[in-house]
Amino acid sequence: MNLLSEQLQLFVSDSLNPQKFAGHHFSNKEFEKWQDFLTKEIAALRYYPSCFPDPKNRKGKAVTVTFINQIVDLSNTINSYLTKLYPVWKSHPQADQIKLNYHFSLNSFEELITILGASFPRISQLVKITNYSLPLVKMGLKQRLKLLTTHLYFTNNAEELKEIVLSGFAQLMLQKNIRPIDQDYFANLSTLILNKKDLDTRQLMDLLISNDFNMPEFFHYCVRYWRKRMSEIPGLHEQQEMILTEKDLLYNLYIEKGLKMPDASSVLYKDLDQFLYEKNTYVKHLLRVRREAIMDKEKAKAGIRFLMNLPVPQFGLFIRMQIEKGLLPKENVGDLFSFFALHFYTPNTLFMSADSLQKKSTDVEFSTAQKMKGQLIGMLNWLNTNFSLSNYN
Repeated sequence: MNLLSEQLQLFVSDSLNPQKFAGHHFSNKEFEKWQDFLTKEIAALRYYPSCFPDPKNRKGKAVTVTFINQIVDLSNTINSYLTKLYPVWKSHPQADQIKLNYHFSLNSFEELITILGASFPRISQLVKITNYSLPLVKMGLKQRLKLLTTHLYFTNNAEELKEIVLSGFAQLMLQKNIRPIDQDYFANLSTLILNKKDLDTRQLMDLLISNDFNMPEFFHYCVRYWRKRMSEIPGLHEQQEMILTEKDLLYNLYIEKGLKMPDASSVLYKDLDQFLYEKNTYVKHLLRVRREAIMDKEKAKAGIRFLMNLPVPQFGLFIRMQIEKGLLPKENVGDLFSFFALHFYTPNTLFMSADSLQKKSTDVEFSTAQKMKGQLIGMLNWLNTNFSLSNYN
């Protein structure tokens, strides 16, 4: 659907093409005609949208966006003559006058786009920024990115999250067709971050979620963050409580109604909420299966499961020691920890997470190792006492 006159399109694509200038000397009148023709055509274009469908509905909006983008394309064509094809006309005797007229043409289109933007402010946000204006826009975005880089450097945030934020902003800045809506999102979100002093990792995460920073890398970072937290919580009930707490916090961030990332394929809140929903469903099913296996704590004590009178971190280390010393097989370690989580419980954790038990067997704190050493010394003392081993080397 082409909404521009054929005369204007031919004039830009053919008459203004510098490859046609070779061997041609322009009179002052021809240069004046160039400007007069564009001035009249552009004046007429100001009133075109009044003939379009109502821009408040989807069809009218699409038509108006297409119309303004076609004007942008004409501007970009002339800009390519001025820049990319500069070697073609730079040696022309009238190069200075040609350059002046190219700039006149580009400024005329910029003025038209500005006028149309004022008439259709919401629609103009969706229109491509012309290549003529783009260098200035990108310069401003680069300056903001530099400020953001310096600001995040001095904040107490996880390095991975800093890199994701800066990479995401760089992707927004380097996309092929930047529009005012993209520029505004970049500027507004960076301002929110710059205005927040002493941002820690969680606060930065929350700010990005509430403002729909829907980059795939950030989504996966949030997922890893929650998975790590779950792996550090030994009890399934406690894991479920954490998930429900996070879902509530996530919903509260969503209703703050912050910025919306332009053209995101989905809303970040919905993607993250779906992940937490699926994790909650998994934990619920796991609890149900285990309840069906033991029914209640009394049956567990009766022999279906057995009490291990150690905290989960010490229990995990105890299992790991047996694996490392060859008392338990090193093959299928995940299944091994699942067995212990299913058939044992601790004084404070009736239902253990196999993942957490396995993680705590390798992420060992000094105090845990020290207490386990005390347990082992106690076992040795028992052997010495009951079997008179202290007299033997």
